[in-house]
Amino acid sequence: MKDLEGKIHLVSGLPLFRSLSKKEIVWIAERVQILEAKREELLYKKGGNDHSLYLILSGSVKVFLPAKGETKEEELQVLKKGEYFGIHSLLTEEIHSHSVKTITESRFLVLRQKEFKELIQKIPFLSITFSRMLTKTLRNEFLGNREFFKNSVICFVHSSDIGVDFYTMKLAEAIERESGKKSIVLRFNQRPIAEESKSEYLKSYRFKDIDKIKDALSRHYATHSFIFLEIFIEDSPELKKALLEEADSIDNLMPLKESSESQTPTPNFISEESRSNEILYHETQLESIIHSDQFNRHITRKARELSGVQVGLALGGGAALGLAQIGVMKVFEEEGLPIDIIAGTSIGAVIGAFWASGLGYKGIMPLLTEIDSIFKMFKLIDLSFPGQGLLHGKHVRNLLEKYLGDLTFEELPTKLLLISCDITSRKEIVLSEGKVLDALMASISIPGVFAPQTQENGKIYVDGGIVNPLPVSPLTHDGVERIIAVNSMPSSKDQMKTNKLANLNVLDIIVNSLYSLQYRIGKYSAQDADVYLNPILPNSNWFEFWRSEEFIKLGEQVARDSLTEIRKLYERTI
Repeated sequence: MKDLEGKIHLVSGLPLFRSLSKKEIVWIAERVQILEAKREELLYKKGGNDHSLYLILSGSVKVFLPAKGETKEEELQVLKKGEYFGIHSLLTEEIHSHSVKTITESRFLVLRQKEFKELIQKIPFLSITFSRMLTKTLRNEFLGNREFFKNSVICFVHSSDIGVDFYTMKLAEAIERESGKKSIVLRFNQRPIAEESKSEYLKSYRFKDIDKIKDALSRHYATHSFIFLEIFIEDSPELKKALLEEADSIDNLMPLKESSESQTPTPNFISEESRSNEILYHETQLESIIHSDQFNRHITRKARELSGVQVGLALGGGAALGLAQIGVMKVFEEEGLPIDIIAGTSIGAVIGAFWASGLGYKGIMPLLTEIDSIFKMFKLIDLSFPGQGLLHGKHVRNLLEKYLGDLTFEELPTKLLLISCDITSRKEIVLSEGKVLDALMASISIPGVFAPQTQENGKIYVDGGIVNPLPVSPLTHDGVERIIAVNSMPSSKDQMKTNKLANLNVLDIIVNSLYSLQYRIGKYSAQDADVYLNPILPNSNWFEFWRSEEFIKLGEQVARDSLTEIRKLYERTI
């Protein structure tokens, strides 16, 4: 792909670069290469000196030792979308100790050694991330050549005694339940363990010698996908330092803040450099989770997120055309296919909110009966002041409020991200806190049609489809590896109706002009999805909400036609 816009989109969608500024992402996009490879294509051989970092955008590869004499080829690991390889030889400048070949047609973002060195100089804090990636391969050298055994070492910092006796053990249990991957909690603290807190996932050591501690850690690298280390406030500085050095990431389990203005101090043994790295450092307000009775939901979500089995859904725009997404929702509900996280923009935000709230297919059908005729649609018209938009949007808000009420993002059974656009800065805004209805109105405010939504902070938000009409990237930024995208935006090849009602063609001009641009942006997003659904009803148009039955039937048909492909996303991969 030579298109810079496409490269920017691909770079920004990688979790590795999610904390970078737009300027830094553009800088990287100008220097990376996009490599497309066919099935069974050899990318590099053992003994080669191609020093490059490969980030998998789509497809999968196998890391193996080639056959030698009577020795058969030995497969070391299978890597998939979102994973990487080549970091060892890139940073050490040593020859490759293995070969890599594609399993399926694949696409990679490739960073050569020269550009990699420039990147480290340009964005120094990334060196921490890359060094952690190298450590991840080096620490498994005792396995022979299986340096790609995938495990994660997470250091949990107990900033209070809340959850000390059960949090990590419950998380380890949930990871095995959700993904089948093994986890172990290693504790090097001298505090006694209550009988009721003992767990098959917890192993406690009494010695204090740092070398013995590191030796104990190494014995678990080959057998567990997740190794949880625990740091307590009373631990010695030497132990804290040793455990932090072994960790791929840090999760600070914080106590409840006394007020919104108060700041809970971060332990001073965690460096500022580490805390500023979004990939490395996280904070969990554990006390508030426990007190709000959301603990089980939190543990399940975190387990699925860590183990990489989350299934994410991106719902795009298209106004009435997007009602086909309801048919997709119906199929998922009937087939018992759960969704972990939904990102929605415009009409996709509306359907996503009903989906994430648990109202689902049955809950959204009464809403459709209130807009199933031209006459009923006219009831939603409330003309706005000139210059802001044709419609104010109050009637639409009142209609949605009947069903969603004062529901907040924090109350949703399924995690929801709604996309809007800050019209002043022209930046994408991902809304995931506060009242769902407020975010929803911002996401559906088509410029020129609805009046923009002024926020409490004084900023003005409009339809998220302007900047991200098919919101796959917010899912990849959130670490989701399995993504389904539903795009009801018509291409230039799709034959659509025009609005001849009372010759009010100004709406068609506004909306279709936006859709023309959004389709081109959305085609890049579609490339990052594992399953792409594109239900377009011929000879239909964006304003025909009264044809909901036809749109839904089409969405249902398209989803059922792709069920085999969809079900593969729910298979365990250990």
